[in-house]
Amino acid sequence: MTIYRERPRRLEVLAKPVIIFDLDGTLYRGDAPYWYYAEQVSRFLPPEVGQAYLKRVRNHLTGKQPVEASDNWEAVVRLMEPFGETLDPDQWQEAFMATRRYMLSGQCPLELPFGLKPFLHDLKDQVILAVASNSPDEAAWPLLEQLGLTGLFDVIKTAAGKPEGLVTLVSEITHDDYAPDQIFSIGDHYNNDIVPGIQHGWITGHISPRRIFPGPATYQVTALEELYSPIQTWVQRCKEGTNG
Repeated sequence: MTIYRERPRRLEVLAKPVIIFDLDGTLYRGDAPYWYYAEQVSRFLPPEVGQAYLKRVRNHLTGKQPVEASDNWEAVVRLMEPFGETLDPDQWQEAFMATRRYMLSGQCPLELPFGLKPFLHDLKDQVILAVASNSPDEAAWPLLEQLGLTGLFDVIKTAAGKPEGLVTLVSEITHDDYAPDQIFSIGDHYNNDIVPGIQHGWITGHISPRRIFPGPATYQVTALEELYSPIQTWVQRCKEGTNG
């Protein structure tokens, strides 16, 4: 589902650069959702296996023994591999949707990057701000509302189908008429948020709190706040026509 605050006219699109943010692990942070997800998964495992699995998840989240994964959602899945246990798709979905309900319950501690709202507010008249999430509308939209972010974005795309869907979204926003260096893609999932940008010549910002960077990106950071200054510089260069 794509929501346009104001459907951009063609000339407006050409005049403004585009920043696309991922949602999970980018516009908020905190390990509580991943730990809860792992706890839900462990319910489907034999007790002794479940406890050993949760220990591995805890060691990953605390940085003691991190596993290489595109993001922490994937890590929760990969950390079960050594035990030789498998869950059927319905069990994975049940665990995931229970986690999404927990995230919307008001009991899940989530943290916005420092200064995010005023930063986005200051950008609104200078760029097209978009958020693209692979989560379904019923999960992503209420979370954005709970975080108080919906009014700050020009375009909200749920069930985005990234990575391919990220390219489709840029095409929709720009009508396929843009300079690659006027697109900035930001996220914590390398394959979904960064690889499409690398392939199409966009500016990219990969966020990894544990500094797991599987490939190149324009910027590699541990927190979104580290991108504020580069974004401001990039926006100014776009306005001056000095990118590239």
